[in-house]
Amino acid sequence: MKPNKKTSEELNSGLLYYGVKKTVRDEKKAVVGNRFVSLGMLKYKIKYFKHEDFTNYFGIESRVDLKIKVYKVKNLEMTQLIRIGNVYYDIVKMDDDLTGRFTYLYLQKRGGLDD
Repeated sequence: MKPNKKTSEELNSGLLYYGVKKTVRDEKKAVVGNRFVSLGMLKYKIKYFKHEDFTNYFGIESRVDLKIKVYKVKNLEMTQLIRIGNVYYDIVKMDDDLTGRFTYLYLQKRGGLDD
């Protein structure tokens, strides 16, 4: 993958999908399950946690499993889900970098779509 010409940053850890959870119902309107509806796709890079990340953003009760860096997009919101491979994550915190071109996502792993 070529590095970005303006920042020399490579977002080369993989692709993620962001979207919402949609309830699936049968013909009698009973809940059958849930499915993931993708609203977009982004390249990402896994970042390492700093001590300041926990002291500034999270309390002792918070559990953050993954910190990633993505390009900033308008339609990415805290209420959406992130899918990386077959694993789903909730967004705990979104933090834009100083340039305004990237967003850091702090993710918490979900058990599945039914959680």
